[in-house]
Amino acid sequence: MFVRMIFLLLLAWQPLCAASLADQFAREGYVEIADLQHTTAAFDSLYARFDELIEFLQTNPVWAQKLYSAKERFIRSKERSYYSTDFFGFYDESGGRNQISFYYSTHFHEFICSHSPEFNQVPPITRFLEACLEIQKPCGNWFDEAAAELGLETISSCSTLLKVVKYLPSYVATRPHYDGTAFSLFLDSTDNESLLLSPYKSSFTVDDFFSPQRHSILLIPGAFLTEFSIYPTPHIVLQSGKTRYATIAFAMRPNYTSPKIELSPLPRFKD
Repeated sequence: MFVRMIFLLLLAWQPLCAASLADQFAREGYVEIADLQHTTAAFDSLYARFDELIEFLQTNPVWAQKLYSAKERFIRSKERSYYSTDFFGFYDESGGRNQISFYYSTHFHEFICSHSPEFNQVPPITRFLEACLEIQKPCGNWFDEAAAELGLETISSCSTLLKVVKYLPSYVATRPHYDGTAFSLFLDSTDNESLLLSPYKSSFTVDDFFSPQRHSILLIPGAFLTEFSIYPTPHIVLQSGKTRYATIAFAMRPNYTSPKIELSPLPRFKD
């Protein structure tokens, strides 16, 4: 662990001028920054807590329905506007897209604990939410620094939405996608090579996508920055035939309605 921390110090994100960060997004599609806040053990613990939550909700459908109802109430609350999305809570798509995910935010965490105090008495739920909270804490600072380096002071108050996802062995993705975010931060993956991306282009082929030489966390722009002439990085997670996990943080613009924009079509990886 000590050697890993020293190595990451060498990768620390040095101050960049606005043009250099924007140019790197345009040239590479991403920028790598050092994660001096999290350890491998923290993500291992997060995924163990996630498996515990999944098993609990799959074997206790009453609690799964309660969590779903709490999410629906949150979506109708004013706190939802901080994120400009309806994605929150638990999504069990093991019978469809062959993945299971949880979208976490501090506002959602606080909402369900205060409006549905019975959740505070369920260890598989509380332990997972607390693990998400610890992982999310430094992300806002990274997003603020990126916005400042790009000269985007107007979006420096982005809200952070955390996604924890478990890909099942049968997971298959056929087409890349753009994130509906200001930034996306790939914090951790148990299979880095499954992530492919490409810098934005006027047209794409499958051959444009590559797996970055990744030692730490990756920051990419999303579709919520096009008004600043910063275009999103398309990406895809390939099938690997094994169970794997990932954690991504999204910078969401409060009270934001994305204008209708036409982005370059993305190629199919499978027919």
